[in-house]
Amino acid sequence: MNEPIQSPLDSQKNRRISLGIKLPLSVIGLLFIAGSIFTVLSIRLSQKALTDTLNLELQDKAAAKVEVIQSDLLIAQSVSLQLASFAETESVEEADLIQMIRNTLKRNERIFGSTIAFESYQFKEAQYYYAPYFSRSSNNILIFTDLGTPEYDYLNKSWYKLPKDRQTSVLSAPYFDAGGGDIWMVTWSTPFFDEKGAVKGIATADIAFLQTQEIVNSIEVGKNGYAFLMDKNGILLGIGSNGGEYKAMSDSMVIAAYTEKTERWIELVAEMREGKTGFIEATDPRGEQMLVAYSPIGLETGWSLALAYPKSELVSSTNQLRNTLLGYSFGVLIVFSVLLFAVTRSITEPLQQLREFAGKVSSETLSRTEENSPVNIEIKTQDELEDLGNAFNQMSNNLREAFGTLEEKVESRTKDLTRLTIELQTIAEVNRELAIIRDQKTLMNVSANLIRERLGYYHVGIFLVDDKGEFALLRGASSNAAEEMLANNYKLSIEQTGLVANVIRTGYAYIAQDVDIDSVHLINPYLPNTHSEIVLPLRSYNITIGALDIQSTIPNSFDERDMQTLQILADHLTAAIENAELAQKLELTVSELSKVNQLNTKLVWQNTVKRKEVPAFEYDGLQIHPIPNELKPDLITQLENGSPITVSEAGVNTLYVPLTVLREVIGVIGLVQENPQKTWNEEQISIAQAAANRAALTLENARLFEESNRRANKESTIFSATRRIGNAVSMENILQTTAEELGKVLSGSEITIQFTDREYDVEQEERDAE
Repeated sequence: MNEPIQSPLDSQKNRRISLGIKLPLSVIGLLFIAGSIFTVLSIRLSQKALTDTLNLELQDKAAAKVEVIQSDLLIAQSVSLQLASFAETESVEEADLIQMIRNTLKRNERIFGSTIAFESYQFKEAQYYYAPYFSRSSNNILIFTDLGTPEYDYLNKSWYKLPKDRQTSVLSAPYFDAGGGDIWMVTWSTPFFDEKGAVKGIATADIAFLQTQEIVNSIEVGKNGYAFLMDKNGILLGIGSNGGEYKAMSDSMVIAAYTEKTERWIELVAEMREGKTGFIEATDPRGEQMLVAYSPIGLETGWSLALAYPKSELVSSTNQLRNTLLGYSFGVLIVFSVLLFAVTRSITEPLQQLREFAGKVSSETLSRTEENSPVNIEIKTQDELEDLGNAFNQMSNNLREAFGTLEEKVESRTKDLTRLTIELQTIAEVNRELAIIRDQKTLMNVSANLIRERLGYYHVGIFLVDDKGEFALLRGASSNAAEEMLANNYKLSIEQTGLVANVIRTGYAYIAQDVDIDSVHLINPYLPNTHSEIVLPLRSYNITIGALDIQSTIPNSFDERDMQTLQILADHLTAAIENAELAQKLELTVSELSKVNQLNTKLVWQNTVKRKEVPAFEYDGLQIHPIPNELKPDLITQLENGSPITVSEAGVNTLYVPLTVLREVIGVIGLVQENPQKTWNEEQISIAQAAANRAALTLENARLFEESNRRANKESTIFSATRRIGNAVSMENILQTTAEELGKVLSGSEITIQFTDREYDVEQEERDAE
């Protein structure tokens, strides 16, 4: 039968004497004789004195830690009170409300999260829920969340209903915030009221319960003592590492108190649950005798804090005091000094080596190879110092390995950051193009090309839903097959299976990491090399008007960060598409309005010219006299574009300059130059055209003024006539006055006013009305 082989390291550990044995044996051996004389007398007196002192110290320490926990909770309460006071302002803006919550969390780093939740329709008349919430991420970044959703329904949450019913600040019991911070926390909830005294909403301040547990766990109670915190039901909320294997927030100290090893522990738990303060000697569930000081936390929490000090350490303290008295012996002191020097040397020399080695490690570059790394330290003291040297060697090796791993992580993060930078640059470039382009077709094709070229994707397509909502039409694309797909009017039914149809129906983005196994993906014969795909909705006022389809030849090309970044691009693209549609509609409307104005101007001037007896005038250098309108139709046609023309006939050069109003020709100015050798130069034509423009404007103003006067006279005449008719008191006078006034207005006309003699059948009229 083979016996197990013992390693050299195990054999060295068995032969050596540890440092923990060397020093105590040296001291105890020298002081044993002198100390034994004082043992009986000193042990009882010192133990009594130490017990009384420990009692006071533990109770003071418990009270101090209770104040620390209370202050932590009160800070959170004050934050909720501040937010509630701010929310009671009559006219608080949404931006100010959000900024107040954010600034409050920035000033109070111990607060995990806060919200100001309003009663239905209290913040805005048309808004049922409103509860902006800020919380901290693991790297202390503030994250905004809107709690005002039907799914969360905060109006029925206990943190909202309890303070609302009590109409005062309430501290919640510890609870686990699943899906939020994924931590245990407690919440102060404070109601705020409107001017009538009714509850307007609840302001909250969340603190991570880990903070309270850390306070409890960090309490030092001797060397092996511990502190624990429990609620009124006996559930352990936190316990020090020396207290045993308990699971905080679930294990019950009440149950643990009924084990066979406990003594008076049940009494301790009962008094703590009743919120009492005291000091007791009891045996804990592990069978350890403890001196326990306990005190309630208060603030209506029902919590109670206990500090358990091992009685064995009190006895040890008594022995230490006894040994101190024995040390005054002169002879023992001399021997002790000699031995202490020798022992100290055996400790300090290895420690010096450790210090030098640590200095070398700290000055070296951790990314060095093993050949260039500092030599490991060699300590052979057969005790804990040798273990410490070995630990230093292991730590040095681990640091080098960790640094290598860190470099790999940094490289990976750098790649991710570079990719994100490229995506953001692409978004910026696309936005610049979107701001310039107004044609919708050009807009979508340019956007698709930019996204594909900058990000290196296989295919980019932009779909828009048709007017009937039945098909998604491909309006812009960029790939080798893009032109063919657009030429064939490629479209997808919204009701069929496929990523584009699914995204348009649901309004949520979708990623297919591997299209070969994705159940939603629809095979496109135009794009056979697709291996991964992401489709993002084009949303406008919560309505999906289309989708942005991006495909790659590499599996797993997209992740959640790509979805967030590309969704920003999709939203900007949606806005640009809508702006292009509005611009096209506006241009069409302006064009139609311009045509209507031109036609109206033409008709008005035609009527105006018809009313004039002489439509043309001539200035011969001395006087102005009327002439007949003898312009040729073909000449008028040439002038309709609004530009001057020159005509040479019978040795006379004539410059014709059109008079235009709203791009409609209303007349012509003709300038005659009888010297055939002279022609009209650019300066003369410009002066004539400027004069024509001013003349046309003046004529239009004169026409408008004349029309205004005519309308005013008409209104005045009608008003005077109706006033005089209204002053008549009898039927005969009314008829006579009406005839006279109409005769004045319509001069030269014969006025006749007659009554009809048709019989009026009331019953027939009622039947017709029915």
